[in-house]
Amino acid sequence: MKSVSATALWTAAVRAGESQREDALFVDELAEELAGEEGHALRARYERPGAANSLAIRTRYLDEVIAEHSGFRQVVFLAAGLDTRSVRTSWPAGTTLFEVDHADLLEWKEQRLAELDAKHGCDRRTVGVDLTEDWQRALLAAGWDPSVPTLWVAEGLLYYLPETAANDLVRAIADIAPIGSVFTGDIVSHQFLISEHDFPQHCLPLLAEDGSPWQFGSDQPESLLSAGGWEPTVIKCVGDEGASFGRWNGPPIPRHVPGIPRFFLFTATKVG
Repeated sequence: MKSVSATALWTAAVRAGESQREDALFVDELAEELAGEEGHALRARYERPGAANSLAIRTRYLDEVIAEHSGFRQVVFLAAGLDTRSVRTSWPAGTTLFEVDHADLLEWKEQRLAELDAKHGCDRRTVGVDLTEDWQRALLAAGWDPSVPTLWVAEGLLYYLPETAANDLVRAIADIAPIGSVFTGDIVSHQFLISEHDFPQHCLPLLAEDGSPWQFGSDQPESLLSAGGWEPTVIKCVGDEGASFGRWNGPPIPRHVPGIPRFFLFTATKVG
C-alpha cells in the first residue's frame, strides 16, 4: 500500500462512508474495497466536524459539473487517485476518460479494479506521470487529442502544491487546452491554511505529518484562474446555494466577511 498516498485512501474511505448514508449525495460502490482498513484508519485520524460533509459536497458538485458537460468527449482527471467515476458515472457513448496520477498508484488501482470486476462505462486510459514532470507529453501519448475541447477536473489537488507549482499547473492546462475547454475543481483560501478553526488546527498538522501538507490557498480564486488563462464562470464556497445539497449547517457567509476559512469550488472556461 506504500504506492497509494494517504490522501487517496482517506478520500476513498470518506466516499465509502457517504455511500452508506440513507441521504447519500452519491454512491460509490467500490470505495469501501479501495479504502481498506488503512483508509478507514486514516478517516478516523483526520475526522473533524464538517470534514466528511465538505468532501461529499465537493464530490457531488463535481458530479453535477461532469453531468452538465456530458457533451465533452474527452475528460481528464488530474491526480485521479482512487476515483471511480469511470465506473459509477453514466458516460455518453464515445467518451474517453484520461486518469493522470503517479504510475505506481494507477498500477495498484488497476489491479484492485480488476479484482473487483469493475466495469468501466467509458474508454478509460491511465496516464502514469508526476504532474511536476512532462505530463502533457504523456497525455498526448495516451491518445488525448489537443484539437478537441476537454473537461479538466482537478479534485483535491491544488492545495497540495506549492504556490508556484499550483499557478504553473493552472497555466499549463490552459496552454494545452483548446478553446471551449472547461476546468473545474476545488481550492481553499489562504485564510483556511492559517485559521484557528477546528480542521486547520487539528487535521492539517496530521496531514503534514503523514507526508501530504496543504501548501497553497487563494483568497481570490477568480484571480488565480484569470491569471492562468481561464475565464471563471462559477465560484462557490462550500455551503453556498448550489454547493450545499442540504448537507451544510448554517447560512452561507458572504465573501466580504474577513477572517473566514473558505473551501472554494470552481468552474472556468477557456475562451479565445
